[in-house]
Amino acid sequence: MKAFALPIILTLTLLPVLAEAADIRLKVKNATLGSERKGDTRKSQRQLAIEIDNRDREDYEGATIEWVVIARDIRNRKLSIASRGSKLIDIPADDEMEVTSSPYSFSKKEGEVREIKENRFRPDRPQFDVEPDSGTRYAGYIVVIKQGDDILAEAATAGMKKRMAPLLSKEKKK
Repeated sequence: MKAFALPIILTLTLLPVLAEAADIRLKVKNATLGSERKGDTRKSQRQLAIEIDNRDREDYEGATIEWVVIARDIRNRKLSIASRGSKLIDIPADDEMEVTSSPYSFSKKEGEVREIKENRFRPDRPQFDVEPDSGTRYAGYIVVIKQGDDILAEAATAGMKKRMAPLLSKEKKK
């Protein structure tokens, strides 16, 4: 008898906690605004398009949406913050809306392959000097909607919250 009562009691005690959670879903797109090429350098300007689907019956006024765009260095694969920002928004009940981040850009310089005439070990075969690509490329995002200290919804590229945690905590301390 006790074995059956315990799950029922736990369910009834946890039910109010689950009922209070906000039902807001986020869909994030990395939209390209345009790109420009100057010689061997290409610059791409982008913007996050964040679709917010509030399936809750409650309005959330004065909520803050925060975003962090993450870049990866092409040569050494280190992660860095390309852009970050926030906006105050009002989220209506049972409605969908779209918020866009501020524009950010990535720059890539294409590498070069040069033939070296002098190959002292094999004069019959050419030797090449390769300069690799350099610059940054898009790696991911972290989006959080907060109201006060409560987190209403969050979305992130797989694994980015954990990998960026040390870098984000350093910047908050400054």
